[in-house]
Amino acid sequence: MTIKNKEKKTITGVLAAYTLLICLVACGCSQKEPREEIELKMLVAKYNNAIIEAYKNQFFAPLTEVAGEKQVNKARVVINSFLRGNQVMEADVRKIDFKEIKRQGDKASVRTSEDWVYRWVDIKTGKEVEPLKDIHYEIVYHLVKKDGKWLVEKAEDETSKAAGG
Repeated sequence: MTIKNKEKKTITGVLAAYTLLICLVACGCSQKEPREEIELKMLVAKYNNAIIEAYKNQFFAPLTEVAGEKQVNKARVVINSFLRGNQVMEADVRKIDFKEIKRQGDKASVRTSEDWVYRWVDIKTGKEVEPLKDIHYEIVYHLVKKDGKWLVEKAEDETSKAAGG
């Protein structure tokens, strides 16, 4: 596969996943919700899609559009460690419930309950290293508004806290 074909395939995949996430978020938004709450939900959906793309294809441009520099660098470090082991993660968000949204000035937090599926694939052979797994997360996204644009400053996994651990 040529570079251009791979880029086209990646962009097509990003658009398809993005469309699915937008639909998932839109279904969870009521008509009475303030516009900014919907905007924050959309940011979380875009962030999740960008993380999926970064892990699978090492394509970081979407992530840099929705996350702060520290969060992008954190993802790069984790992804690079798996690449050294010749592995990439293929993932998908199956369900996202927005539990709580708090905003205070140029900061906000979005608490979610998310169901994901993922598997690990050998980057050289394309063979599955670890089979498809279901996983549930309780996540708090810490957001900050910079230059009029909301960004994910930190995504905090609180799954063990929610389970009492």
